[in-house]
Amino acid sequence: MSRAYGVCKFCGARIRADRGRCLRCGEVLEAAQVVEGPPTLQEWLQTVNLRNLALGAAAVIAVLVAAALFFDPRATPVTNARSVPAAARPAAAALTPRSIQPDGLLAPATVADSVRFGSAAFSSGDFAAARIRYQQALLKKADDPEALNGLGLVMEREGQVEDAIGQFTRAAAVAPNNWAYRFNLAHALGETGDWGRAIDEYRAAASLFPDDYATQYNLALAMHKKGDDEGAIAEYRKAIALAPGEASFHLSLGMSLEKTGKTGDARREYQQYLDMNPEAPEAEKLKAHLKGMATVPGI
Repeated sequence: MSRAYGVCKFCGARIRADRGRCLRCGEVLEAAQVVEGPPTLQEWLQTVNLRNLALGAAAVIAVLVAAALFFDPRATPVTNARSVPAAARPAAAALTPRSIQPDGLLAPATVADSVRFGSAAFSSGDFAAARIRYQQALLKKADDPEALNGLGLVMEREGQVEDAIGQFTRAAAVAPNNWAYRFNLAHALGETGDWGRAIDEYRAAASLFPDDYATQYNLALAMHKKGDDEGAIAEYRKAIALAPGEASFHLSLGMSLEKTGKTGDARREYQQYLDMNPEAPEAEKLKAHLKGMATVPGI
C-alpha cells in the first residue's frame, strides 16, 4: 500500500509524513517534498538506526542485523556499521580558537548560526566543517544542547564513539526531556556494548516519544543483546503494535521467543515474517530452520 513520506531538510532522510521529528537526526519536520510509496530497505535501515544518526542512530538495527545474528553464530552484535577500529580513530580536536579558524571559514555571529551551519555541513557529508561549526557554537555557549548533540553525531560518524557518548550525555543533562538526545546516547552506548545503560536511555526516550516504533524496537533489541529475552518479548510486541507492517520485527520477536523455549510462538512469528516478506534474502534458511523445528519432539 502506498504511503506518503516527507524528506527531512536537515539530513535528507525520507520519513513518514505523519511523524513530527526525523528519526535520523531528530530535527522537527517542517514542510518538505512529499514522496509517495514505501521506503527502500536502505532508507528504513537509516531511520531505525538513527539515527544512525539520530541517528541516532542510529541504529542500529533491522532485518539484516537480526538475520546475521540468527543464522551466523559467529556474528558479533552490531548497531552501527559506521564505527571503525579504535586504532584508526582520530583524536578529538581541541576546543581552541586556532582549531576552529581555518582559512576561509569565518565564525558565525551567533550560536544558532553556528549550529545551523553545522547541521548543513553534516547533511552534506562534510564532517570536518560540521565539527568546526559545532565547536564554534560551544565556544560561545558551552552548554548548548544542540551543539553538543551535533558534535556527538559527528564524533559517532567518525568512529569516536566514547567521545560521542560524552557529548550526548552532556546534551541530555542540559535538556533531559529531549527525545533525540536520549535516543542518540542510547544508540552510542549500544555501540560500546554497554547494554545496561543503553536500555535505561532507550526507556527514557520511549517515555518521551511513546508512539515511536524505532525507539521501542531498539529498546527490545538492547534487552535481547543484554540477554533479557523475556523482557525483550514484551517490548517487541509493543513495537509491532506501533508498526504492524514491519516484517523484521516479527523475525526478531521469533528469535527471543525461541531462545526462551516458546518454540510454538516462535514458529508463528517466523512464518508471519515469511508471509510478509517472502522474497527476503534469508527466506530459504528460515524455511529450513522452521522445517527442522517441526521435527523436534514436543514442538
